[in-house]
Amino acid sequence: MLTRKKSGKKGHRADTNNGYGVEGEKSTAHQLKYIGGEYRVLHGRRVHAGGGTQEFDHIVVGPNGVFHIDSKHWSGDIHFTGQGVERVKTRSDRGKQDEPHSQDPTAQLYRHEYVLKELFKQHRIQADLVGIVCFTHPNCRLVGTSPAFATLKLDRLVHHIKTYKPKRTLSAAEVASIEKLIKDNSK
Repeated sequence: MLTRKKSGKKGHRADTNNGYGVEGEKSTAHQLKYIGGEYRVLHGRRVHAGGGTQEFDHIVVGPNGVFHIDSKHWSGDIHFTGQGVERVKTRSDRGKQDEPHSQDPTAQLYRHEYVLKELFKQHRIQADLVGIVCFTHPNCRLVGTSPAFATLKLDRLVHHIKTYKPKRTLSAAEVASIEKLIKDNSK
């Protein structure tokens, strides 16, 4: 299991074993700058609800829903199978052997989704909730998909969010209200 520690920059964390967490989160944050003014973007939030707390890399609230995004800066082949995620170790751009990732990133998204669903249920909010695992390393190849969450590379992130078709569109006031609710229930 990877352990996390705070980095020097507010809102960004690093994997203690390799520092790739910060790199992936920074790349995702940079990409989300281009999403447009109708979306609200929150980074590095610890959200509490339903008796639990989860740390989110990024949360995007927009007219077509709430997107919780986990950034992974993994290289090599990442296979999504019925048994979970399998990663083929490769040499990174830095010439070092990448550390194996034994934790399935979708398990973390299930925990994130639980906390957000509980928060929304408590406040009677109806909005589409979409989990995304965003792979930021340029030498990453995705094989298959997760049955529960979007799995995509960084260059597809903004397009995926903006083209998502919700069950119900949120007004600008609802977007602002959800953003405030998340901020009020997070550190």
